[in-house]
Amino acid sequence: MELTQNQQTAIRRWKLGHHVFHLHLTLMNTHLTALRGALEAEDWAACRRLLGVLARLYRAATASMRYASDFPADTYTGLLRPAMEPPWVSPGFSGRFNTDHALMLGLLKSVRGPLKKATREGRAPADVQDAARRLWQEQSRNRAQHKLICEKFVPGGTSLLQEYFAAGGQ
Repeated sequence: MELTQNQQTAIRRWKLGHHVFHLHLTLMNTHLTALRGALEAEDWAACRRLLGVLARLYRAATASMRYASDFPADTYTGLLRPAMEPPWVSPGFSGRFNTDHALMLGLLKSVRGPLKKATREGRAPADVQDAARRLWQEQSRNRAQHKLICEKFVPGGTSLLQEYFAAGGQ
């Protein structure tokens, strides 16, 4: 089967966008680990700087997701989604199984609580609080964009993992 130019472009965007997203994810994990240390040491200047970098990384990750999905939905349905199903991958394939993503979510949780506590107790300076708010806003924007992308390609949002479980998979 010979691919059209549009299909080739979609595959290239999908792959490159996901590779770039993974690089952002790796950098986020490195910076979140450093942020956790800075919070423990109450090094507020480092916290502010790291929060700023993390907000920019989140914004960049969102841009790479948008780049990866900037092609018609029928190309996803007819070409890309089938490549994420058996026999190419295990049944119920999902990005949720990405260990770096799971690590990032855990690291975010490990810094969110201490940041909120430092804010409540008046230890975190206003500029650190503002930087944290910008990070949470970028995280929220990222989730919203991901939902829009999912809805574009799979109206109703049934993921391969949800389909697998609905069919009795374990």
